[in-house]
Amino acid sequence: MPPRFKAADADVRWSGVDDDTPPGHSVAIGKDGLGNNWLWLFKGDKPSERAFVGAVEIPAQAGRIPAAYGRGGGFVGLARDTKEMLAKLAARAEQEG
Repeated sequence: MPPRFKAADADVRWSGVDDDTPPGHSVAIGKDGLGNNWLWLFKGDKPSERAFVGAVEIPAQAGRIPAAYGRGGGFVGLARDTKEMLAKLAARAEQEG
């Protein structure tokens, strides 16, 4: 399922910047309209559909590794290290323009 950030459907539990957030970006944690857990990455200081860069799906089942997807839904990789994966998403978005 491609990640999207639809503000009307998202249940954002927290948003802001932390030590794992790439410079010039912000993150939000929450659930999509289907109840899936996501860590969304945005360009700039606040979540918006327009600023959406990509997302890391947080598995509901323990022991599974989170998977990351770019803004167009393309698989970016498995997120064993959140900081590294967020940096990868930011870099990919820059390359895609």
